[in-house]
Amino acid sequence: MSDAISLIIGQPLQIKTLTPQATKPYTSRIVAETPHTVTVSIPYDQGRIMLLPVGSRLEITIKQGLRDYVFNSEIISRDLGETKTYTLMRPQAISRTTSRTLKEGMSRVIAVTSGKGGVGKTTFTINLAIALAAQNKRVFIIDADLGTANVDVLLRLSAKYNITHLLAGDKSLLDIAVPAPGNIAVIPGGSGFQALTQMTEAQFGRLIASFNQLDGLADLILLDTGAGISRDVSNFLLAADETIIVTTPEPHAITDAYAIIKVTHSLACQTKQMLVVNRAENRQEAEIAANRLLGTVNRYLGKEIEYIGYIEDDPLVSKSLKQQQPFLLSAPQSVPSRNVSSIAARLLNKPAPASSGMSGFLGKMLSLMKGR
Repeated sequence: MSDAISLIIGQPLQIKTLTPQATKPYTSRIVAETPHTVTVSIPYDQGRIMLLPVGSRLEITIKQGLRDYVFNSEIISRDLGETKTYTLMRPQAISRTTSRTLKEGMSRVIAVTSGKGGVGKTTFTINLAIALAAQNKRVFIIDADLGTANVDVLLRLSAKYNITHLLAGDKSLLDIAVPAPGNIAVIPGGSGFQALTQMTEAQFGRLIASFNQLDGLADLILLDTGAGISRDVSNFLLAADETIIVTTPEPHAITDAYAIIKVTHSLACQTKQMLVVNRAENRQEAEIAANRLLGTVNRYLGKEIEYIGYIEDDPLVSKSLKQQQPFLLSAPQSVPSRNVSSIAARLLNKPAPASSGMSGFLGKMLSLMKGR
């Protein structure tokens, strides 16, 4: 069981870098705090300032009595004025540990897409996120549909800010993230990603430092992309760790799903691709549709794509859309809810490909958008 503690102005703490050439611990003090950040004095070693770049990963130890409270953090910004300080990401929870070795993991970035609109991609993404969160995973959805971003609408959220405010430097990542039903969080995106190509190196560096926070906060990040085969969509699919393609059993939907697989194949996509069949009458219809598509992909493209499940058609899905309430919450024992939970379990039980986290994803995105 973890013990929560309060951060107090003036409280001493120890800072150590999390690198292969880790430094010895240095003493610092808390000089300010907000709900999302903590500002500490920059430590000195024998009269020399310990100057670290923004984005540096740190291990922070706070002593309280005989206990050591240890958490991992990251330098979000630094102030080299009269009072020299680092601003660090504040942990969601600080837990007591007896181990001095903490493992850092990168967030698993999964893009969800479809060959055409209207197949239930966004509804599936939302309910999948909730199903994953029910398995004690920390899940964020990034609304990456550049045309019709609507995750916040379907969840009845009041999103004041989006990624454009982050890119402009007006807000931090945690300022724009919105808590959502089902113990998930949503980052409204929309057209903000298109501004990546106009960013300076300094702006992109700040963006990377900001999104690096997600690697400490999220186990999985679901990208709800646009539908279709545009370059905007394919860039997300090429940069993600994994891709889930959503289709329905209708012939035209299967044809469009094949088209997006073919496009990414022509772009030498190395991302692991998976298939979900939505709105199937039953398991048999879903498997027939999946086998038809996967057989065509294997025959003409020489690719293997994993079929990870289906969702049965049910009137409660459209009802949940009208009520702006995910069916996994309004009807957790329904057939569609059990279907999505099975897909979530299958995702978690399969070995995930190596991830470079959000910084790796954004780096690949920028290279793709600039045509490098």
